[in-house]
Amino acid sequence: MKRATCSGCSLLCDDILLKSDGLYIDEVIGACLKGKERFDQITSKNRLLNPLIRENGILVKAKYEKALESAANIIKSSSNPLFYGFSTVSCEAQLKGIELARFINGFIDSNSIICQGEVLSTAKQTGITLTTISEVINKADLLIFWGANVAESIPRLLNKALFSRGKFRMTGREIKTLVLIDPIKTASFGVMGVRDIALKIEPGKDIDLIRVLKEECCNTNNIPSEGVAGLDEDDLRRLLIQLSGAENGVIFIGQGLLRSQAEANVIREFLELVQEINVKQQKGRLSIILVGGHYNMLGFNHVALSTCGVSNSLQFSNHQLVETSETIITKIEKEDFDCSIIVGTDPISHFPQYLSKKFMKKPLILIDNKRSATSYVADIVLPTVITGIESKGLAYRLDSVPIELKKIISPPNNLPSDEELLDKLLLNLCTDK
Repeated sequence: MKRATCSGCSLLCDDILLKSDGLYIDEVIGACLKGKERFDQITSKNRLLNPLIRENGILVKAKYEKALESAANIIKSSSNPLFYGFSTVSCEAQLKGIELARFINGFIDSNSIICQGEVLSTAKQTGITLTTISEVINKADLLIFWGANVAESIPRLLNKALFSRGKFRMTGREIKTLVLIDPIKTASFGVMGVRDIALKIEPGKDIDLIRVLKEECCNTNNIPSEGVAGLDEDDLRRLLIQLSGAENGVIFIGQGLLRSQAEANVIREFLELVQEINVKQQKGRLSIILVGGHYNMLGFNHVALSTCGVSNSLQFSNHQLVETSETIITKIEKEDFDCSIIVGTDPISHFPQYLSKKFMKKPLILIDNKRSATSYVADIVLPTVITGIESKGLAYRLDSVPIELKKIISPPNNLPSDEELLDKLLLNLCTDK
């Protein structure tokens, strides 16, 4: 048995035990269902093992050299290419993708733009107090999950954050208070204890709760008697007491909060609330962790920020980064692209139908390791290895801690890694010019 890191989700658990002979993985111990599914992807029926090219409206198998050349020809004839995905690949592949987008003067965005990327962009104006999973385990006494059903999206997070006994806490679950804020009763509510607080908020009313908390910040004497956002006076008082009295509180931000009210700047006001509480805190501090789903969603933000100075939505012109207010969504809505290169994601399934239809109007190149709705409509499909199992690479955990993923077994059919494939595309384009 040997120890390995699981890339099933953004928690990147590094305590998984594997039994492998270098060719196959025979046994996996310690992984959750999502982690087990990740390792099972090696032999899954939906695994992509051969390049595909669309001929006469039908996807047919092709040699890798031919498929790569066809993809390069589409990119060469493009004047406004679009790159999207990059949350399930290594940081090295993300860097190579940015290099490719710069070389061909394209636009590149990651899945994080519709998730945590918005928080990071807003934090430039308001500031943000982040923490790590180790800090949560060792010091936290208050855990708030706002719009995040982690019991199903990141199954082992509650186990590590809530039930672990920390270095600076002689007890674990006994002294930790759990607060869940969500419009529906999710699976996460199943771990609630007598001291915990379950707040079932009205859909789309997060901004109202945030504003009331800002007004009454650390003051339980002026709470509105009629309540707010479906929460009564007692619920609000208990929440304020916890926010103002915690020594080390952590709020885990989920997609439910990020997408609660599109017309209001929920994230900006939320970050302002956290800053106000920390200014008035008498005992400790309140920190934030972004709950991203894909295992390296945060990695793209770090790579883009370190190389280009912005965390997402990169537009290049004359091989230089230019300022833009566009995102992947607005680019598709305006049909402001003439081809797309999708890396490690499935936008046809994830996006609304009206956006998916616009995506399908233009030539689409997919780089991925499994079949999906996008693979069935793509013009060219280029299969790659599974990072963290069949190739090594760097990834950023959900708390921004870099984790080195290692190669466990050799890939089938001598498939390239995402980084190697993007490098081959770049070299092909460089040679042509």
